[in-house]
Amino acid sequence: MFLSKRIGDTAIKTVRSPRANPFLDYIKDLDKRKPLKHSYPADLLTKYDSELKQIQPYLYAGFDPTAESLHVGNLLILLNLIRSQQFGLRPIALIGEFTASIGDPSGKKSERDLLPSDVIVSNAQRVTEQVRRIFTNAASDIEPIIVNNNDWLGKVALRDFFRECKSMQLGKMLRMKTIKNRLEEGLSYTEFSYQTMQAYDWYTLSEKFGCRFQLGGYDQLGHLDFGAHYIKKRCSQSQRTDNGFAAGVCFPILTDSAGNKLGKSEGGGALWLDPKKTSPFHLYQFFAQLHDDKAEELLLLLSLRDIEDLESSLVKHRNNLGKWIVQTELAMEITKVVHGEEGLNTALRCTKAMFGSKKADLTGLSKEEVLQMFRTTIDLKKEEVTSMGKLADLTRFGSGKGHLLMKNGAFSVNGAKKVDPAESINSSSSVLPELEDLTLIRWGKRDYLLVRWI
Repeated sequence: MFLSKRIGDTAIKTVRSPRANPFLDYIKDLDKRKPLKHSYPADLLTKYDSELKQIQPYLYAGFDPTAESLHVGNLLILLNLIRSQQFGLRPIALIGEFTASIGDPSGKKSERDLLPSDVIVSNAQRVTEQVRRIFTNAASDIEPIIVNNNDWLGKVALRDFFRECKSMQLGKMLRMKTIKNRLEEGLSYTEFSYQTMQAYDWYTLSEKFGCRFQLGGYDQLGHLDFGAHYIKKRCSQSQRTDNGFAAGVCFPILTDSAGNKLGKSEGGGALWLDPKKTSPFHLYQFFAQLHDDKAEELLLLLSLRDIEDLESSLVKHRNNLGKWIVQTELAMEITKVVHGEEGLNTALRCTKAMFGSKKADLTGLSKEEVLQMFRTTIDLKKEEVTSMGKLADLTRFGSGKGHLLMKNGAFSVNGAKKVDPAESINSSSSVLPELEDLTLIRWGKRDYLLVRWI
């Protein structure tokens, strides 16, 4: 039996009735969405039914606040953390305020720059609120458990922490792929010690909540392995009756259609979850314009909807290629979860204005919405631009001179084609209605630019 809420017109199943083996059911569902390639233990899906049944129904994922916002790569982990509630599991989001001051070497070819302490504290506060808001937007009925590892790592004495590390074996740390690769290029003790702190985080959560299951990114398998062994050894030393079993899964790297990583610093450009860094319109448009194969992949990975519902959407999409069914469903769900109903409505208004007809019509949009759509503007001084030909030259960045190309009908101002280079720039049609310091330029069919008069 499900309890449900709705995101737009889509029913999201938020909580299931108790299951005999919730972790196994959850992992099987993950495998249907994207075959599991990285887990600890490696054959988690086939050989550990009884162990998974015995552990407490808690799982966690960590988010180091190395920036003031999470990005789409983090969203993959966060949404699957939230979706675990559908299987009767209780998610924990760990904000790594302390570990953000150290730096995770995973996935990096060089040493990270250390952030100032006050910046990390500010980032941690913002990321915490962001996680809480996304849980709320996702129609989660259960208040999220959000913890901060500075609450224990920031208080433990150095001597006591080193005594805790007595159960961590150096050989195992050195065999981790990320460490081996970085040793050749140079690796500080600071980043080398990161895995000891992440293992201690997991052990702390296992003591506090009984949490023995972790979700991680594609590059976290070594940390999962190391942390699980640490928990097992600590349980053995304390002569507990359980075998100290701990497990986890790693999700694949998110890429765009060209194979570029969707992260905050590498490849593909950043897709942030903060509307001031990536607007709801641009987040929506990223998913709305995906190639069919990539849209299908990301729908299965990111959607909170039940797998049967998604398979129905995939069939409908494949039978109606060219109608962008999967892209639209994915864009609407992700934008709603990240930015709420208001953010989704803004994205839809902007999308209709830009692409709802043969030419863009920004009538009815606020100045803030228009500026969000374009990210950057071309700032020009009114007194220096006296003709349409001059405006064409200043907004043409490809080959050919603007005042010559416009004669062929390739240049539009606020939706109206301009073909006479000598036409005055002072006419009322030169600025957007109700936005007298902005002008919408179009080259060709879809190359839009925004001029701001200063």
